[in-house]
Amino acid sequence: MASHRVRLAILATVCVIGAGAVALSLLRASHERVASAPPSRNGGTGAAVDANGPVWVFENTAAGPDYGRVGVLPADEPGGARTLTDLRCDRVDMAGGRGVCLVNDRVAFRYSLEVFDRDLRVTHRLALAGLPSRVRVAPDGAVAAYTIFVQGDSYAADSFSTRTDLVDLVQGRTLVDLERFSVYRNGRRFQAVDFNFWGVTFTADSQHFYATLGTGSHHYLIFGDIARRRADVVTDGVECPALSPDGTRVAFKVRNPADSAGQVTWRLWVLDLASGRRWPLAEEVNVDDQANWLDGASVLYAVPNTRLNSSATDTYVVPADGTGAPRLLIAGAWSATLTRAA
Repeated sequence: MASHRVRLAILATVCVIGAGAVALSLLRASHERVASAPPSRNGGTGAAVDANGPVWVFENTAAGPDYGRVGVLPADEPGGARTLTDLRCDRVDMAGGRGVCLVNDRVAFRYSLEVFDRDLRVTHRLALAGLPSRVRVAPDGAVAAYTIFVQGDSYAADSFSTRTDLVDLVQGRTLVDLERFSVYRNGRRFQAVDFNFWGVTFTADSQHFYATLGTGSHHYLIFGDIARRRADVVTDGVECPALSPDGTRVAFKVRNPADSAGQVTWRLWVLDLASGRRWPLAEEVNVDDQANWLDGASVLYAVPNTRLNSSATDTYVVPADGTGAPRLLIAGAWSATLTRAA
């Protein structure tokens, strides 16, 4: 595997970047998203995640001074007034009573990872060596995976360099860089100097994961075993996977051919892991995001709100079987996840 000093290069783009971290990809001209900015209230520090029921945790991207603050909403009121906390993130995720916030401090020119508890209070902080991109917390809340851009700032470029680490959220320390894993394809050791990993999604036992391995022109889906430090190639053509709650399907991005201006776009698909069958979802606009699952039948994701500005995003949901049509779930939201305390 490549060391970080010999990574090939240079202008990047890998799974979706947090809103505001870099410019979000444009929607196709025939689709305009114009959701209204939602009402909000200040929750300050300690806006606890209710142990008695699930809530939405997300980055608030409604235009204004509260842009980037972590918001909380009751699970059954995604369109209601949000409580805004003192946390500010470019990407956020939470599970099992712990969460992770990726921070891009544009004033101090520093990047960091913040671990927070069910009261939304920071318990650990780690410095990051590059631009934050992706984060997922394992179901048990004990481990998370994050991706940063070491070189470049987008997954759309021909070449980029990423780093993806697993983190112990209990101790607040790095466990391992995925480049330390042994990768196998068709039962044989697989190595290349340009390996890049991103888009981790954990299994229900929190001990295994799926992710994207990029090398050459390929975007492989890999299955990783944390204890064994091993990953096996499952299939090709899968970016930014998100595992369904029952562990049988993966929602992912498919890269469309570049347009005449060289612009790269993506469309959401679903893969059945047992049969290998794939199908596109009913959302036809560019989705430069790592999707999530609302439940076993629906996939959620964020797209730019073109009426407001290029950094405002709204979260939509679409049926996972390829039927139906997208519907607005949470206006002014990015990196949304439905979670509850442990």
